[in-house]
Amino acid sequence: MTAAPFLLLLAVLQQTSSVEEVSSGDSGDSSVQFRALLEAGPLSFPSGTRGGEQDLFAAATPVLRLDVGEGFALEVGATLRFRLLDQDPKQKAGDYGGGLRREDWDTPSDLGQLIRELRLGREEGRFFFRAGPLTTFTLGEGHLVDRYVNQLPADYHPAGATATGYFGPFRLQVAASDVLAMRLFAGELRLDMGRLVSTDETVFDRYHVSASVAHDFGRVGEERTESITAALVGGNAAIYKGERFQLFAIAGAGSRVDVSPLDFGGFVGLSARGMRGAVDVSGRLEGRSQGGSFRFGLFGPSYELSRFSATGLSEAPLAEERLSRAFSGYGELRLGLGDAENALYFSASAAAEYFAFGRIDTDMALMLQLPGGRTRITARAIVVGLKTHPRYSLLAELRQRLLSSLYVWGSTGTVHFPQADGTLVRGFTAGAGVGVDWAR
Repeated sequence: MTAAPFLLLLAVLQQTSSVEEVSSGDSGDSSVQFRALLEAGPLSFPSGTRGGEQDLFAAATPVLRLDVGEGFALEVGATLRFRLLDQDPKQKAGDYGGGLRREDWDTPSDLGQLIRELRLGREEGRFFFRAGPLTTFTLGEGHLVDRYVNQLPADYHPAGATATGYFGPFRLQVAASDVLAMRLFAGELRLDMGRLVSTDETVFDRYHVSASVAHDFGRVGEERTESITAALVGGNAAIYKGERFQLFAIAGAGSRVDVSPLDFGGFVGLSARGMRGAVDVSGRLEGRSQGGSFRFGLFGPSYELSRFSATGLSEAPLAEERLSRAFSGYGELRLGLGDAENALYFSASAAAEYFAFGRIDTDMALMLQLPGGRTRITARAIVVGLKTHPRYSLLAELRQRLLSSLYVWGSTGTVHFPQADGTLVRGFTAGAGVGVDWAR
């Protein structure tokens, strides 16, 4: 029953994807590509208990991937952690046979990690569906669900799903953070006013109104956190729209609708995008008024931790957090340089919000592929509650290809473990190893 919304969504997308192939006049590329890989190496991982020690694991990640043209991809696999050295014998007793770490597989949601990617359609097509980990998912322009990550808790490994469809002047975008549990569900319906009132293509994609809603049931296996429901209406209008540069005015208002009395918020701002050759730059600047139980970007990059402790490691959960009524300033910048298929590719994004009462939240992500395509670096830093009760999540990874089918990898970062009393324990992890892959 918990997967019913996802199954319904998948059925709709499967039906419409065939329509897209017939009606869109795509090239019809049906080439089949297959890839297999295996990564292995030692991994230092914390016990996850307050005052616990670092344990040593052997990590192995087998992966199989199938691509059929541009419209279908399936990648399955998971990281298997086998305990080699345990500082707490009681914990070892709970592992599965062979020392497989139990906490990685003790809820139905953990089975979601087997789906690394399931993709139907193309992002630029009329219908697009993707399931797997969510790393920087944004619903619409991000005023409810913004740069959301569903992988932050160390013992929770869900597969999320997102879908986007165009129906005449409407665009529908829906998402589920966990297709195997009653967790976060969100959707936005956007109306293109130009397509509604005219057949003149010069007025298309210039004026939009939208309505969005997000609800978190807060249920994963036996774990329960308080539910949250928020809704928002907004719109944008083109100030300038050319082939290489676009500038829009944006505005909207929202509220949490599951509390009484209701707390409302409003925002106004500008969004822009510039494109020239291999360079793609976009950003937003907004002024916001918010407070009480509601804030924009409520389901943000650190939400999976904030639902236990809004800031810090042992504060009130986000559902109970009440902010002072105040103005805030929000800014976001995204930069893309090059093409991932070429020798050099660089992608970076940064977002920050400053609240008048002194709090700062920020999120930065980076991906760099060096010339030759043999070296790839990724990094992420999420910080909430700066100048009040700060909490940070950090991740960095390096992959270096040595031979056509052999590469090495190394990763490090922080991990967080929710406790039975609702607080969080932060730890440190680091690992390195080798990988072999084969494709045809």
